[in-house]
Amino acid sequence: MSDAVFIVIERFDGKKRYSQEYTLARADVHNKTVLSTLIFIKEHLDPTLNFTAACRMAICGACGVRLNGQPIIACDTSMEDQLALYATNRVTIAPLANFKVISDLVVDWEPALENLRKVHPSLMARKEFSKEKGCRQSAGDMEKIADMWDCILCGCCASSCNKLSVNRADYLEPFVFNIAARMSVDSRSKDPMIHAKPAFDNGLWKCVHCQECANVCPKHIKPVEGISIMRNITVNRGLNQGKGPEHAEAFLTDMRDTGRLNEMKMALRTEGVTAMTRVGLAVNLLRRGKVHPTELLGNDPIKGQADFVRILDLAKADAKGKE
Repeated sequence: MSDAVFIVIERFDGKKRYSQEYTLARADVHNKTVLSTLIFIKEHLDPTLNFTAACRMAICGACGVRLNGQPIIACDTSMEDQLALYATNRVTIAPLANFKVISDLVVDWEPALENLRKVHPSLMARKEFSKEKGCRQSAGDMEKIADMWDCILCGCCASSCNKLSVNRADYLEPFVFNIAARMSVDSRSKDPMIHAKPAFDNGLWKCVHCQECANVCPKHIKPVEGISIMRNITVNRGLNQGKGPEHAEAFLTDMRDTGRLNEMKMALRTEGVTAMTRVGLAVNLLRRGKVHPTELLGNDPIKGQADFVRILDLAKADAKGKE
């Protein structure tokens, strides 16, 4: 393999975007993280390069970037490992996606932080707690939220979120939902709806379940699970109107009735007569074998339907216990 390593960085000078390639010797990236490589470039090749970093210990989350399209924590990612992973001597480093770029690899965090403020991210303790007694909780209750507490606000989940890439205006960043869920299920919190209701009002049911937030999180947090928890909380407290909750209820009805998803009935249950206006979509589904007209007459239950219903009931009870 060539002794040269080529680092292509997507840059932005406030007016135009462009790519700039830097040539390094392989020795220049030996035992270096991606962040150390960026620092080397800034100190030895180009002092105009802009990026953010602070702790260099994968704690602050400030150095989130994309390498070959994948969001990473630059201070916790080996450059040599990445070159080996992609079997190449050329990689591209870019700013996080789904954020406004300010300069080079620096992005604007203020809109995301404003979204975080919407869900009231601090603990509002129950009345029985006081300054003197403190806010104690059992080890078991702490275990329920321990993983959620590991979020470092690096933005990797937001960068990979497919819903945000389509429309940021009606949705919150995955890490915002994670923090809202963390506060909602904290045993010391006086009311989970303080955090879950703003999440409901800002796209809780618009997650597309792509799982990318869980796939890329450097701390192995799964914001999508927090979203599911808050959906249960809000539905159980009466926020069960709208396409999202009604679609979920229609899906559950099919599962309990037969164990089979009935696409035609589910559309009618979710959207009512307005579903009939999308004739073109229905025709395409019929042509591709996605649905069958006889489904309107009903489906036969799957084998072991009674056992399946018992599993559903156990899952519902487990979800209730996590609130």
